[in-house]
Amino acid sequence: MSQASYRLAIDVGGTFTDIVVVDDRDGSLRFGKVLSTPADPSEGSLAGAIDALARHAIAPAGVSEVIHATTVATNAVLERRGAATGLVTTRGFRDTLEMGRESRYDIYDLGLRLPAPLVPRHLRVEVDERLDHLGQVVRPLDETTVAEAVGRLVAAGVRAIAVSLLHAHVNPDHERRVVELLRAAAPGIEISVSHEVAGEVREYERTSTVTVDAYVKPLVRRYVERLAAGLGQAGLPDRPALMLSHGGIGSATEVVRRFPVRMIESGPAAGAIAAAFFARQALPGGDAVAFDMGGTTAKMSLILDGAPSVTHQYEVAHVHRFKPGSGIPLQISAIELLEIGAGGGSIAHVNDLGLLNVGPHSAGAVPGPACYGRGGDRPTVTDADLILGYLDPQHFLGGAMKLDVAAARDAVAQRLGGALGMEPERIAWGIHDVVNESMAAAVRAHAAEKGVDLRRFGLIAFGGAGPLHAEAIARKLGIRQVICPFGAGVASAIGCLVATPAADLVSTYTTLLPTADWSEIARRFAAMEAEAGAMIAALVGEVAAPRLRAAFEMRCEGQGYSVIVEAPLGSALDAGLVPELEGRFAGVYAQVYGHRPPKGVRLELVNLRARVEHPRPEQALHLWRPADTGAAALKGHRQAWFASTGGYTTAGVYDRYALPAGEWFAGPAIVEERETSTVVGPGARFRHDAAGHLVIELPEVG
Repeated sequence: MSQASYRLAIDVGGTFTDIVVVDDRDGSLRFGKVLSTPADPSEGSLAGAIDALARHAIAPAGVSEVIHATTVATNAVLERRGAATGLVTTRGFRDTLEMGRESRYDIYDLGLRLPAPLVPRHLRVEVDERLDHLGQVVRPLDETTVAEAVGRLVAAGVRAIAVSLLHAHVNPDHERRVVELLRAAAPGIEISVSHEVAGEVREYERTSTVTVDAYVKPLVRRYVERLAAGLGQAGLPDRPALMLSHGGIGSATEVVRRFPVRMIESGPAAGAIAAAFFARQALPGGDAVAFDMGGTTAKMSLILDGAPSVTHQYEVAHVHRFKPGSGIPLQISAIELLEIGAGGGSIAHVNDLGLLNVGPHSAGAVPGPACYGRGGDRPTVTDADLILGYLDPQHFLGGAMKLDVAAARDAVAQRLGGALGMEPERIAWGIHDVVNESMAAAVRAHAAEKGVDLRRFGLIAFGGAGPLHAEAIARKLGIRQVICPFGAGVASAIGCLVATPAADLVSTYTTLLPTADWSEIARRFAAMEAEAGAMIAALVGEVAAPRLRAAFEMRCEGQGYSVIVEAPLGSALDAGLVPELEGRFAGVYAQVYGHRPPKGVRLELVNLRARVEHPRPEQALHLWRPADTGAAALKGHRQAWFASTGGYTTAGVYDRYALPAGEWFAGPAIVEERETSTVVGPGARFRHDAAGHLVIELPEVG
């Protein structure tokens, strides 16, 4: 440890790439932030890592582990830049991807759009075979039809093939044989198979998930290979870990080989893990709204008892922002994240009704907001925040990047001034407030769906733009405490460092709970634990005492949908668990449906879920500080716009790194650090707590 005592995390976002280095000897953190390189995100990752290490005089040989969060898989789906992909499926089911659930996410929209399948119809080929719902063979696999299918797909130039046969999650024998034949006939083509990627009931979702996996696999593999090679050339560990959607980390080599779809929400998941870590540190009950606002989007998640919520049904690439059902469904374990608004680079415009709107289009890192001076000429949220005085044009990224106030004002005036008939300052406030109001409304609606009272929650704000907007959003939600953690601008990278090596697996086992075969259940959990342990061992070596979290997917007999019931940690997986599961099911059911299950209705098991973790001691992290320079916390004053004062007012400007712990300061104020700035409005007060978090307390509204 004395030779290699540092761990390094890299989080690639749409606009910025964040770097965090932790010294495992004392938990001290060093930060870095550079512009992302959309053409090849590995370039920005490597440049940022090398720069951060050099600035803090850390030799690459001193780094023992590299952990990476990236949106490369998500962006491939969003931008339709994945590989040409074919689908092999049971005869009669080639249109499953097109038909979906035949449900409408907006029943009143006559022009409703659904996401186009990633695999066009001419690349969806059928083979002769059929299993029933119990996995019994109805029609044997005709291998000549497999050979014909391979020939068609190879001739069409596909680079990846997804295999999804009917009921393969119950009996994967036909799928395994198809894969053998595909690999023999087309050895250079990537193959994804549904019983490995999403081995559970629901044909459409299983097929959709394996299709996305195949679609992104070649691109993700090339990306990870480039990143690993670059890390090795820089003298860093060349076998990075990847942040996964479920909030754990896994071996990049293993993830790319088996199921890259599970890293689809890598970066946002890391942010939620960081927020949960901060909630456990800073809030007595550990209940918080995690608010992550970066350069492209803003997302939120609920943290309950210090842990983020996890879902097993996820969507990506929505055709209608904020509307569930309008995206491509994925059957993966993922932290429950809700996209609630725009990011710093989101573009403001006037809609057809003459109203001010923000997003969904973003200026990204290239060309970026107008104030970046990189060719952008359309007004963004960052341009508005600069005009309002919330950002210092000379201090952005700690002074490493200068912002052009005149360019921001010109973009607002020229693009929006004529249509709205207002001066740039008032339009800038409108942009800022529209963004805040839309995000607050989305959080409010989600909280109502979950049945939580936000007034007893704290708001944990992070991301490069999060602390700029957090206090205003908290006021709209009636939340009285805002936490801007140390490293708020690079929180997702911190999340990579505090995440646990973990693997999630599922086994479909449908039976009535009272007559369940508990020896079979125990056997299946043991098999999943062994498989997950091997996956974790690929990252950390042999795990002496892995931690198994067992969960049961259950429903009332005859129901179409189920809920997840977690077994008590460490409980024996035998018939003695039945009364506990029945009681827990009633509680979860009531929370989801608003009433307890009907009396006398028998319960069914649907799926068995295993999460296996390699527990690590929770480290007490803190911001590394250079020797005390004696600098005063108050750097000066500048004019900033606040609605409560009717316009610009004088706000104190503070150096976050020089703030003394425990001492209260009054707003209006702007607290600056290298990666972000925090806005504190009139009437609020703020302090540094013992852990280095910036705590803002808002006045109680009568």
